[in-house]
Amino acid sequence: MVMINRATKEITFKVVYYGPGLCGKTTNLEKVYESANPKNKGKLLTVATETDRTLFFDFLPMELGTIRGMKVRVQLYTVPGQVFYDATRRIVLRGSDGVVFVADSQRIMMDANVESLENLKGNLRLNGLDPDTVPLVLQYNKQDLPDVATREEIDARLNWRDVPTFLSVATQGTGVNETLKKIIELVIRKLQAADASFSGREAPAQEEPPAKPAEVPPPAPEPTPPPMPVIPPPPPPPPPPPPTARPPLPEVELEGGHEGQPRADEEIEAVEIETLQDVAPLPVPGAPAPPAPPPEPEPEEVEVSEPEVIEVTEVEEASEPEDAPVPRVEEARVRETLGQLRSAVDSLAERAREMAEQAENLRARLDQAERDLLR
Repeated sequence: MVMINRATKEITFKVVYYGPGLCGKTTNLEKVYESANPKNKGKLLTVATETDRTLFFDFLPMELGTIRGMKVRVQLYTVPGQVFYDATRRIVLRGSDGVVFVADSQRIMMDANVESLENLKGNLRLNGLDPDTVPLVLQYNKQDLPDVATREEIDARLNWRDVPTFLSVATQGTGVNETLKKIIELVIRKLQAADASFSGREAPAQEEPPAKPAEVPPPAPEPTPPPMPVIPPPPPPPPPPPPTARPPLPEVELEGGHEGQPRADEEIEAVEIETLQDVAPLPVPGAPAPPAPPPEPEPEEVEVSEPEVIEVTEVEEASEPEDAPVPRVEEARVRETLGQLRSAVDSLAERAREMAEQAENLRARLDQAERDLLR
């Protein structure tokens, strides 16, 4: 994404070189770096293996002078071409303003070129960029090798948008600067179309419509309260169950006197009831008689002999020896042990400070690498 800083009058945009492995992307940046003015180029960063294959990316910031009083800076990146570094390619492609697709012109590499181009389209969509509108230039590299395809044959396989194409030999510098100039031109043209102030045109001022007299809105009608909901009466409670009929008690005739009163010549004996278990239940008519309880066995008589008297003599309490010696730990040994522990604690504290400094240095390096990636 193009970054415009109007306070410092600087414009910075990002161009990414994309293509299959060993197609010449890093060689393009190296030739651009060699031919650029030392005052207008930054540091070239390259991460490669023993076989000269870029594992991460190349970064080359350059200054292109001034346009309309704005200083223009461009950042050039390349991505690893190996298939298993797709996540790295997607991250480096994030926020790019233009893409240079470097294709290998050999006929044997046509399938690899098509596969890499489809991967470019997918990663552009994942980063929110439209493959049909992003500034794009195709470079057909390695034209000095035998059995290379013609421009028409490569266009039929790769140039679906009819974008500018260049034949190049990156190892000799042929077509390298021309490709870079064209992609910068396309990025600036797109920026001019999007930003009128950058292209020297002032944005047309919009005419304000004449102010209309303020109309007093009619008073809003008062809202009518909603009707109160009708609450149905609670259902009547269910009728209680009818009481169960109890069997009538048998009538008992008493001799003499009124019913329920004892005769005068009889004495009423008081019966003391200790517990409810001693009271026999009343008989129920029609029910079988309860079985008689078994007779309790008579307690056996046990002869108790007179207790024997045992004389207990007093036991003298054992007296503790006075002034018993208390074992003590040697003071010198304790001091030696404490000194060893203090030395160990100081050593651990020093080691912890060193590890904290190392962690801070690593964190600073990681933050710098992340900022370089997200530019």
